[in-house]
Amino acid sequence: KISTSSTMMHGMRRTIRSPPLSVLTTGSTALKSASPFRLRCLLQATYPVFPRRHLSGNNSNFPSDRDGGTKINVKSCPKFHQIQRRHYLSVTNVEMISKNLHSGTELIKPYLRTCLVGDFPEDGTSRSAEFTVSFLGTGRGSPGRHRNSSCTALRLGGQTYLFDVGEGTQRQLGFTRIWPSSINKIFITHMHGDHVFGLVPLILEIQVAAKLHLDATRGRTKRPSDGPPTLEIYGPPGLYNYINMGIALTCSKINYLNVEVIELVGGRNERGPKAQGGKRNIFLAHYPEIEMPRVRRSYLQRNEGQVWIIDKPATVNRDMLKKGEDGFNRLPNDVNLGKNRRLIIKAAELDHLGGVQTFGYTVEEQTPPRNIDAKKATALGLKPSKKYSLLKMGESVPTDDGTGVVEPEQVLLEELRARKLAVLSDHRRVPPPMAGLCRNADLLVHEATLTKEDGVDKIKIRGHNTAENAGIFGGEMGCEVVALNHFASKAISEEVIESLLAEARHGNRNRSQIISSYDFMEVWIPRGGFNFYNLPLNSSKDKGK
Repeated sequence: KISTSSTMMHGMRRTIRSPPLSVLTTGSTALKSASPFRLRCLLQATYPVFPRRHLSGNNSNFPSDRDGGTKINVKSCPKFHQIQRRHYLSVTNVEMISKNLHSGTELIKPYLRTCLVGDFPEDGTSRSAEFTVSFLGTGRGSPGRHRNSSCTALRLGGQTYLFDVGEGTQRQLGFTRIWPSSINKIFITHMHGDHVFGLVPLILEIQVAAKLHLDATRGRTKRPSDGPPTLEIYGPPGLYNYINMGIALTCSKINYLNVEVIELVGGRNERGPKAQGGKRNIFLAHYPEIEMPRVRRSYLQRNEGQVWIIDKPATVNRDMLKKGEDGFNRLPNDVNLGKNRRLIIKAAELDHLGGVQTFGYTVEEQTPPRNIDAKKATALGLKPSKKYSLLKMGESVPTDDGTGVVEPEQVLLEELRARKLAVLSDHRRVPPPMAGLCRNADLLVHEATLTKEDGVDKIKIRGHNTAENAGIFGGEMGCEVVALNHFASKAISEEVIESLLAEARHGNRNRSQIISSYDFMEVWIPRGGFNFYNLPLNSSKDKGK
């Protein structure tokens, strides 16, 4: 076995299979000088194995190596040479930032990184996980050597949303800084296998993490337990039956997790690809034989604008400052609320294939509160206190000695734009309701399965879209960054990726930053969102018009 050191793994040990001696030789000058992180990437990319990580985060209970294999500290291991590595991992982990950033992506470069466990800044500072998009699977179809099946994560500093859970997602998560226990919402775009085959295994792993957390905290806190956590899963009709059938037929149980399956109903294709005649419709029917107490089903209807409002927090107002736990110190739109933070989440239909109901999703934060210049406020006679929340709400407050008044505009810093993510899965056309939701997104994740050479006929037949159309759509909607995703199996070589990026940029006309996604690539969207083109706040980002 080859065991990485605990310091390099951020306090967690991880074991990978020992590669055959035939692929390891000695005397490599390049690898002698490789950094521990790069060398670890080479080893993991050769023989990655799902890590035996303690899911609750309590490393003291991590299982030890019991089979007496030779342990090699990667930090002191200079002589590995010509390791046969899996190409997609090596590109993502090591070369993505320095090599694979093509011309025209200079502005987005500082916000790209990897989400791997051992990838930390050289200066030892922490990296913000607040509104960060992590790509866990960027390919189509079944998992391959180069890209895993579809899965995109939105990390919000205390909670994680997943968009699609393709086969192999559970394994991909094991290499990242995303803990299963942080996942509290999953959004399924459609019921094709490459978008849902990893869902049931992931639910069971989240349950294990929940149980370990309950066991670890039992008896250590005076507060009564809130009971099992809740996992919300949104998607098309048939999702509930799929989940329950998978759990029931594998003789599994859900005892330590509440699973809420919310099906988005009222769309064009909710009855599935074929008319069922007089039989029960398998997408909408109820099967008492597979129902479980902790897996519940509910429905969400679309509104008159053909949009499903999944979550829409109330507008922040002064009355909220005096309600319970919100107090005066923290507003409901505060980015540091952790799992209590709510965002504006909407869905609308995409045109994929006849009878296959497909959704796109957008996640947008509430307008964040403006920060206060504490030095100015203190100079005016107002030290940090609960009054700062009133200033953020636009209210005047008296000074600490009561002799004066501090106006909000005297101490408030610049207003920030609310950030938005748009995820468009498989489709051949974006209907107007979904297009409207994508407008002014900071990051648009758009499929690039086909190329311009495939032509319009193949788009209609296969139900997929091209990189050029991704660039066109992102430019028309004023999206700051367009991330090409859902690549075909042929999108391996640098030449193919370059060609797809060139098509997208040609269609975009330099109105957005165009990037190609890789497995384990991460895009951090800073507070205030991207503003690469110096547009004023609340103005249209449609730079081509």
